[in-house]
Amino acid sequence: MEVNKIAEVRSKYKEPVGPDEMRKTKSVIEVEAEYVDGLDKIEGYEYLQILFYFHKSDGYDLISKRRKGPERGLFTSRSPRRPSPIGITTVELLKREGNKLHVYGLDAIDGTPVIDIKPYASFMDQPTLSLQKKTPRYQINKLIKYQNLNDLLLKAGELHGHYCPYLALGVMAAADALKRLGADNDGMEDLLAVVETNSCFSDGIQYTAGTTFGNNSLIYRDFGKTAVTFVKRGDSTDNLRYYLKDSNFIEREYPKAAELFKKVIADRNGSQAEEKKMKEVWQEIAFEIIEADIDKFFKIEENLKIELPDYAPIFADAECSKCGEKLMAAKAVQKDDKVLCRECAESSYYQLDGSGIVEQI
Repeated sequence: MEVNKIAEVRSKYKEPVGPDEMRKTKSVIEVEAEYVDGLDKIEGYEYLQILFYFHKSDGYDLISKRRKGPERGLFTSRSPRRPSPIGITTVELLKREGNKLHVYGLDAIDGTPVIDIKPYASFMDQPTLSLQKKTPRYQINKLIKYQNLNDLLLKAGELHGHYCPYLALGVMAAADALKRLGADNDGMEDLLAVVETNSCFSDGIQYTAGTTFGNNSLIYRDFGKTAVTFVKRGDSTDNLRYYLKDSNFIEREYPKAAELFKKVIADRNGSQAEEKKMKEVWQEIAFEIIEADIDKFFKIEENLKIELPDYAPIFADAECSKCGEKLMAAKAVQKDDKVLCRECAESSYYQLDGSGIVEQI
């Protein structure tokens, strides 16, 4: 068997350190001249898979204690000490300069031989479609099981639109609760999240726990507290409440970020440059928070008394006599012997917006 070195890593790390630290840095993959033509059109890919040789690895143990978790078999780990010391990491391609690929997220030290480069393709490299069809939350459940909060935050950002401290706190609370409760969520109202705020925090909860308004598993109580209670419907005493015990930590620990927030969001008086800067700072803080111990931020209470609503009822349909649109019969208004929707009847209704639940008259 023959394996060729096609490139070499240029990194600030001369000796191995924790992979979590290394994957937060940029490095360069310098491709050897005879293989440069193979990089043609590589700029069209955002992510690459890098296969490299652990050239400083020495020996291996088939069963041993790992960096995280209990003792287990070698092939259930990412240890560099292997019979064939080959590593693989998915990295972000930042740019190409000739034979140099500037990448982010490579956990390989300076001088590491690279033996192959492949484009990352989600349809090939993610779990099979059949697994995803069988369990829609397959990937999220895996991230929760291994408490991979960085990736959960990345995915929650797709829902929320940006990264911010309170989104990270919601992800953190939900991932911790589901792990402790040993809970999964199939969207059938057996796991509920009772949130007490409609801030960014709630989006972290909805994405990570899968408890949403749409599947009737997110119960909103308009208390204005950064808090959430996770509860299993079969046993309402089997629950966990997470309350943010220090709501002033941003002002204290990140005063410049707090000033930007006040100007851009609270006062709506910031420039485009200041809004961009605030998002950048918010992102940095969010990914700092997600690495912290949960006890730093939350008071966690167990086995509380909590009243839950019944399973969501199925309402009969009605039809508005004026606009002709269908609606839930329970939401219809009787007026002048006609069945009307609240809009056509010019009737009051409740609206959930940034102020909470507000009656519109």
